[in-house]
Parts: sequence; structure tokens; C-alpha cells
Amino acid sequence: MEERGESLNSLIIPYPGRQLLPGSRDHFFASKTDVKGRYIYDFGLSTGEILYEGSGGIGFSKEKHVLGLHALMRMPYAESLIKEEFETNFKGSWGPAKFFRLRRDVNQELKDPSQRTMAKLYCLLACSGFRHKFDKHGNFKGGYFPHSLDTENIRVNNKRLVNTDFVIMKGSLSTFERDLLTKKSLIYFHLPFPCTEKTKSKVFEFFKTVDSLKYNFLLTSRLINRGRVDKTLLDWANSYSKVVAVDSNNKFASSDIFITNF
Repeated sequence: MEERGESLNSLIIPYPGRQLLPGSRDHFFASKTDVKGRYIYDFGLSTGEILYEGSGGIGFSKEKHVLGLHALMRMPYAESLIKEEFETNFKGSWGPAKFFRLRRDVNQELKDPSQRTMAKLYCLLACSGFRHKFDKHGNFKGGYFPHSLDTENIRVNNKRLVNTDFVIMKGSLSTFERDLLTKKSLIYFHLPFPCTEKTKSKVFEFFKTVDSLKYNFLLTSRLINRGRVDKTLLDWANSYSKVVAVDSNNKFASSDIFITNF
């Protein structure tokens, strides 16, 4: 786990359990250089770290707050608005009283959120270690676990997101529609870590169907965590092409796997 005060937002929208290890994405793209020219359909949008490397694409999510945060990131004022809300609500310094007051206010606003509401929510997520914890009513329930607010990656990627062909919409693997696709499309999903064997089975069956329809896919997940190998995932991956990338920080014996059928 990251230490208190360490920046987690090296991604546009960090999402522990649904993001890749540091450096593994770059390792994959160095091995599969053509992927950046593809139109990507991300059916489990979380961080956007694969989607936004493509030439365009659609990100699908069932999580309302994820859709709202990604919509904000495509606005030219995303970084400045987040910083403004941080200075306004936290005066440049985290604090539990400020956090819980803002959490209460934001949960009221999430019933009909504005871009400013989403900027406040981003600050709350940063102040909770980016724990995406929401109740069944959509209220944010993350606890106080402060990390530094680092918006550099938003600034670096924002201009590209504003000027390229990315669409964010509600959906998931269960709403897959072939009519959206061409033979040049790339269907992508990140299998969360950890997840149940039942979830793995459903995801594997989905991509088996995608393969039978002659569409290209990319499935990513954590293969090794602290030295423990996900044998179910590895057995399935052995039927396809795979790239394994280790944690570039070398803190733990962990690695990600990138599985493709091309």
C-alpha cells in the first residue's frame, strides 16, 4: 500500500484494484506498437489509461461517478477547476473536519451534479486515497485517508482529450452491441483485482465469443500479486497471445498480464 502523503494520482483518475502497475502499460505498448492507432471500446472504464492511448474510442461504465469524472477530464478547465475547489474547500491543507463537511455537501449535489460537483468529488477521492466507495444510492462513503493532490497528468493529457474522438457513456460487457464495431475495432476490458472465479468465468466466456466473431480484443489484469500467481487467468491466457509486465517500482513481486487475440 502507498504510504501516507504519497501521490496516487499518476493517472488521470486513479482507481485501486482497477488500474495497472506502474510502467506495465508502457511495456505493453512497446511490444504492440499498432494498438495506439486503434479505435478502442473500453467496456469497464475506470482510469482510462488504455482507452486514452488509442486514436479514439468509447468508454463504458455503470458507475455514474466514473462517467461524470471522465466527462470533467475532457473539459479544458478540468485542472484549474479541481485546484480551485481544493483551495476553496481545503485552503491548501487536508483535514478531517473539512473532508466530512465537503462529503456531506457533495452527496447532496450528486443528485444533480455539475462539473464543479465532480471537481469537488475528485478532491474528496484524493483525500480518501482514491477509494471509490459509494452506497446503493450513489452517495460517496470514502473515509479520510489523505494523499497529495497531483494534477500533472490531467494537465498533460487534457489538451489531447479535448481535441480527440473519445465518447463516454453508460454501459458494460452485458450491453455489448456488434453494430458499434468494425473489424479495426479493439474491444478492451480490465479484469478487476481481486475478483471471483465466477466473474472470471463470465469475462472469459465473453471474450471467447468476441474471438469467435473475429473481433480483436485486449484483456488486462493482475497476474502475480506479491508472488502469488493467478493460475485460472494464466491457464486461460495460454490460448492466446500474452505480454507480462512487472511492477517498475520493484516494491513487490507483482506483474500485469495483457492478453490479445492478434
